[in-house]
Formats: sequence, structure tokens, C-alpha cells
Amino acid sequence: MKTHFSRSLFLAFVFFFASVFSQTAEIVKLLNDNLKNDLEIKIEYNHFGDTIKIIKPYTVLNNVLKVELEYQGENGHYIEQQEVALNKITAIGKDINVILDTEEDAVKINRRYIGKSIAEAEYNGVYNMFFTGIRFQKHNKPFGEALQKAFEKAGYKIELGSWYD
Repeated sequence: MKTHFSRSLFLAFVFFFASVFSQTAEIVKLLNDNLKNDLEIKIEYNHFGDTIKIIKPYTVLNNVLKVELEYQGENGHYIEQQEVALNKITAIGKDINVILDTEEDAVKINRRYIGKSIAEAEYNGVYNMFFTGIRFQKHNKPFGEALQKAFEKAGYKIELGSWYD
């Protein structure tokens, strides 16, 4: 009887974590698919004045969301890595970019400048917003709703904030 209970408890534990893992995988899939689609959009006027290239796509490891993107344009050329613990994300919204709002100073940013002097070669800081790089798609609120649901299924309650196109 004790062995049967232990097996049942073990199986429940495995299914719970498999379910949570599959939902963090859904978060990663939604972000990567939408970023890739966004980068394929050709627009006449890029008011950001830059281009983005994916260096390392979205991943979740130890409940930390990470992405590494390269920006090249009017404000310089740099590679930026952002990371945030999933439990520090409080909302998703869209203004100029699709943004994950977080607790204060929860987003770690490492920016490596290309073509700058040694004194300006790197920036390390913290912020309360995680910029996803998704910014050209219009009428994509269903993406925000799907991402909110994926977070909820993974055990993280986030709000769906304002969504402006």
C-alpha cells in the first residue's frame, strides 16, 4: 500500500512538472514565433531607425526568460541580452513595443557595443520593463491574450495591460 501511494505521488509530481514545463515551452514558442514574424515585416518607414537580428532566441531555463538580440541603426550597433525571472513579470502590454512589465529592477540587461571605445564597450543594468523586440505587427492583441494564458497555465498570473497599435 505504501509503495502504491509513493508511485501515485511520484506520478502526480512528474505530471505536474511536465505540465508546467510544457507551458513555459508555450511561452517561448509564442515569443519566438511572433518575434520571427515581426522581423519579416517589411515597412517603408521604420520610426525606430534600426534593425533587429536574433542572436539567441527566447529560452526559459530555471524559470528565467532570456533573449539576445542585435540592434543596428542610428543609435549605434550593439548586442543586448535581457533576462527576467518569470515570477517577476506582472503584465504584458503594447505601446511602441510589446512589453513585459515587471517588478522594480527585475530585468537584467547586458549590452555589448560594437565599434565603440573600450570605455564604452559594455553596459550592465536593471530595469522594470522587458522589451520583446516585437513592434511592427498590428492588431496582434490575440498574441497578448495567448501569452497571458500560457503564463497562467504555467502558474504565473499576469495582467493584460493596454494594447495600442
